[in-house]
Amino acid sequence: MQSINVKGRLSYPALDKMVSMTSPDGKSYEYYGADIIIPKSDTTQLKAIMDVMKAAVKEAFPNADVGRFIENAKVKNRIILKDGDAKIASASKPEVYEKSYTNCMYISAKNKITQPLLIDRQVRLVSNPKEVFYPGCHVIAKLNILAYELETYKTKGLSCTLTGVQFFKNDERWGSSPKADHDDFENYGDEEDETTNSTFASAELNEMPW
Repeated sequence: MQSINVKGRLSYPALDKMVSMTSPDGKSYEYYGADIIIPKSDTTQLKAIMDVMKAAVKEAFPNADVGRFIENAKVKNRIILKDGDAKIASASKPEVYEKSYTNCMYISAKNKITQPLLIDRQVRLVSNPKEVFYPGCHVIAKLNILAYELETYKTKGLSCTLTGVQFFKNDERWGSSPKADHDDFENYGDEEDETTNSTFASAELNEMPW
């Protein structure tokens, strides 16, 4: 097993509690996890990830052709480093991914056993992960990378386990805001008697669902 720290932006974080997913073979499982998105322009980091993947293959299968192993894993979609533009092209709703995955590579990192270590910039434990780790923020993710062979189908590939996430810096939030902002409301001053302030209620009456 090989380990690496990867810096990128967070997408679809499930770090506060486990979420459920159904695999292609119909089996359901729960996991903590997130996508770590890396710009294709970050060639230094992408090369480092590829080098760790190669080392994981060599460690598990000393006699394997490493290049062929990785290419076969890509074909069978059992590779950890994936193309964001390909994800957009194959999606039924590409607009969902265009803003965050365009011109990027990404790693879907999961942990099916335990919650990853969650820390802030000062290496302090994070007790409110949903507020700190939001879609679009920058993080450093600790990944354990492993090359494997499925005994049943003799299919080989690479997997990664998310063991820790450190918040790095803020950025534009992807998707809708989780709560309203002060700017969404008007300042009505001090409280007034309800009987003298009925204009708003009557104006909105036709909009009420009940």
